[in-house]
Amino acid sequence: MSERKQAAVQPEWFRNAKFGIWAHWGPQSVPMRGDWYARRLYLAPVEPAPDEVGPTSRRLFHERHFGHPSRLGHKDICHAWKAERWDPDDLLDLYSRVGARYFVALANHIDNFDLWDSAHQPWNTVGVGPRTDVVGRWAQAARRRGLPFGLSFHANWSWQLLDVAFGADENGPYAGVPYDGHLTAADGAGTWWEGLDPADLYDRPRRADEPPDPAYVERFYRRVWDAFCRYRPQYVYFDDSSLPFDAGSVCEADPPSARGWEVVRAMHEHSRQWYGDAGRVVPTVKRLDGADGDLLALDVERHLLLDAQAQPWQMDTCLGHWFYDEGLEYKSATQVIRMLVDVVSKNGNLLLSVPQRPDGTIDEREVAILGEIGAWLTRNGEAIFDTRPWLVYGEGPTTGERGEGADRFREADLPYTAEDIRFTAQDDLLYATILGQPDEPALRIATLGSAAGLLAGDPKSVELLGVDAAVSWHRDDDALVVRLPERLPWRHTATLRIRLA
Repeated sequence: MSERKQAAVQPEWFRNAKFGIWAHWGPQSVPMRGDWYARRLYLAPVEPAPDEVGPTSRRLFHERHFGHPSRLGHKDICHAWKAERWDPDDLLDLYSRVGARYFVALANHIDNFDLWDSAHQPWNTVGVGPRTDVVGRWAQAARRRGLPFGLSFHANWSWQLLDVAFGADENGPYAGVPYDGHLTAADGAGTWWEGLDPADLYDRPRRADEPPDPAYVERFYRRVWDAFCRYRPQYVYFDDSSLPFDAGSVCEADPPSARGWEVVRAMHEHSRQWYGDAGRVVPTVKRLDGADGDLLALDVERHLLLDAQAQPWQMDTCLGHWFYDEGLEYKSATQVIRMLVDVVSKNGNLLLSVPQRPDGTIDEREVAILGEIGAWLTRNGEAIFDTRPWLVYGEGPTTGERGEGADRFREADLPYTAEDIRFTAQDDLLYATILGQPDEPALRIATLGSAAGLLAGDPKSVELLGVDAAVSWHRDDDALVVRLPERLPWRHTATLRIRLA
């Protein structure tokens, strides 16, 4: 384990950023039917057929709009993606105004399709679909705005999730006719995909429980390294419980592969040369054992942690589904802001995915939500950006239902009250953000009472961000008591700026 040892803390840019936006956008956005379409289009629908909401309904939708997957499958969805209205500069202008301090782009997903001019995957956006270097253009737009740039890799799932492309219907008019995973390069003669080999996209036929080939593992990491060296990201997201194909991976090799550790160590070495230690790369996975934290940071998908962490970490979530789903209800700006405040109080960052239509645009509802988040951050951002966790992360009764493991709970629109308060700190300033709407004009913060012993003395001053008038306050044994104005400046949350003695 000692060979993994490097710096014991995450770089300054990541510790200060707190809020990032993620373009989780690729060919699976084409049907506008949500997540994992590359797999779900092959799954036989249940009988009676469900309505257009469940995972199996993707197959019904696919047959009606594209055709039977024996000929028109996932490869044809890649071809149908044109990104004809995509303007990365316009979107990055918006995300910068909202307050994003870093930007992450999808590099590939479970669809095994690369979004750059990939040296090791001919099924990519330069040769198929948009006919442009999507990752490269995202990177340029982010850096023109001074945003650290990141990439997310998910193709480690492809081995076990695209195996369905080698199936066939068990009944009906196409019973026994193989899906398009069985097509060969020779079958492409005279088609739009002439010159391409479906085996590069789907790989070879395999059992559902079969471990990946060593060649598959090596090709995955060659693609990762190709993108890393081309675009020099400061953040790399691995969609896995551990490094892909290692012990504990969602698709563990037999024997487990340590190839990922070689790649991650090389990432740190190269990024230090490019950016120095304060700007070096942050790779993340979903679980850390005791030794992982020296080279990796923790990412927690759609969950919040119960307690503050010694090392910076990240929570990632989405306004809706990861891939665009028309008509889906989104998170409200209030829910996103409250999650951001909770995550930052526990030493984390929030990475928010904003789903894009297949043409590259986002919809009006998303623009409105982002506008609310940006307006709140304009006035309250000093309690978020560049802060550090305080002695305790907060107080209050409200938490969520525990999810995987005892250290986290599933994201939800929680019924926060004025008793739920989160703390952040910067120099001699302590920020206390109220997550619910107070029913009484007097707010009591028990953690800051003299009996709690966490303050050296009474604060020098207490102010409410967004309000010019002074607020009255006093401190007793049980609490810091602040009298709030009748109308708070923000309906989402309100933040007190407390200058410490």
